[in-house]
Amino acid sequence: MTVVNETKRQVVTVSGRGETKQQAFAAAFSSIQKQLVGNGDEAILRIIPEKVEPLKLVKSSYTEKFLFFFFKRTRTTYAVTLAVTVAVSAIDLDALTFEDVTTPSTDALSLPNLKNMLKGVK
Repeated sequence: MTVVNETKRQVVTVSGRGETKQQAFAAAFSSIQKQLVGNGDEAILRIIPEKVEPLKLVKSSYTEKFLFFFFKRTRTTYAVTLAVTVAVSAIDLDALTFEDVTTPSTDALSLPNLKNMLKGVK
């Protein structure tokens, strides 16, 4: 048998938001696989992030009040955009040849006793 998996490097741009820095980065990293699966006709075996370069880091804050006066608090959200270099180990499905086997239809009924029942009706 021949080896069918190959490893290639690719740069993926992802973004994420969250109420903490960790949530924003986790949201960005979780979308790496979605982007890679949507781009090609291959079965992905492993994705290894090798280099992370922040493109845009935004911290936004606003003051929230209940009934315009009460319970004042400051809410903070973080948004990140990252360029991630990943090593993708995958199998190229277009390069594989599949054996074509024809099977009988599952819609056909197999009634072996039907002939015997019809002989008794005469």
